[in-house]
Amino acid sequence: MRRAALRQSELCAIELLCKQKFESIFDLAHPSVERFSLPVAAVFDSFSSYCEKTGTPKDRLCGVGTDGLTVRRGGQYIILYNDQVGNERRRAFTLAHEVGHILLSHAGENPDVEEREANAFAASLLCPAIAARYLAHRDGKPLNEELLTTHFFLSAEAAKNRLRDLRRQAPPPADTEIALLLTLFGRMPETSESTEEHV
Repeated sequence: MRRAALRQSELCAIELLCKQKFESIFDLAHPSVERFSLPVAAVFDSFSSYCEKTGTPKDRLCGVGTDGLTVRRGGQYIILYNDQVGNERRRAFTLAHEVGHILLSHAGENPDVEEREANAFAASLLCPAIAARYLAHRDGKPLNEELLTTHFFLSAEAAKNRLRDLRRQAPPPADTEIALLLTLFGRMPETSESTEEHV
């Protein structure tokens, strides 16, 4: 898959973050994706609750290992998460992933590509690359899983995957990334090297 397509997915997540009422980096330490202001009508619910309310058999709703899915009813999206799987951090990634599918206008035409794009969106929503690199630079520490799980709401597995992405060469920051950095930290990087990672 082309890196440019994943970059667009990441920037879509950054645009969404810029529309939230964040005041500092601490707002990303425990974000509530369910409370994000979204440009579409969406509600969040668990598989169990949805099945109970609608009479849908749970085995018809999801297969083994399904963390989440989105159902569309009329003009509203219903984002569902498997309440039998994982912890809060994994659930946050699942919800962010499903939001990604919606905002990236996925239609199931190319599932493998769409899954990778939704993962890139979720990782960027929960752990913006520019913020992670800035923290590492500011603290004079290498980017590592501990930094990511301390400052961002990522599971150990998600942090490991995100770290792999962050170790790639950083593209020039987009205007929305600079705006997010100003919101989260109240300042710009001191130099162009400020947001590069230490590995």
